[in-house]
Amino acid sequence: MNPIADRGIAQVTAWLSGLGRRQGAIANNIANIDTPGYVRQEVNFETELQRAFGRQSARLATTDPRHIAAPSLRRDQLGLDPQQLLTSSRRDGNTVDVDQEMVLLAETQMRYQAAAQVLSRKLNNIRTAITG
Repeated sequence: MNPIADRGIAQVTAWLSGLGRRQGAIANNIANIDTPGYVRQEVNFETELQRAFGRQSARLATTDPRHIAAPSLRRDQLGLDPQQLLTSSRRDGNTVDVDQEMVLLAETQMRYQAAAQVLSRKLNNIRTAITG
């Protein structure tokens, strides 16, 4: 058992790993935009990550009527049409939509950067605690 590491570091590193896999899938999708019959790849790791760490939901609890409820996190808020996620209008059987992939890539990069900053802060806190 590592006395310095905590559950938060494990969660953030798992999150970074999943985001890295997602970024790789998006890169493959963009690289194969002109490949006939290519089926887009998708990496959904959030549900498995929540299950592994025993969390059902990341929603904020509103225990008082005066609390402000957190907004829902729906894909269409990112500029994606939910119908577009399910269909492809290409005749060659390729299911990649470059606009959708670019939005997902930007979202993934922002999440990765935020998670990396969280990990950096956690490690700096540990360093400060050790060095005094």
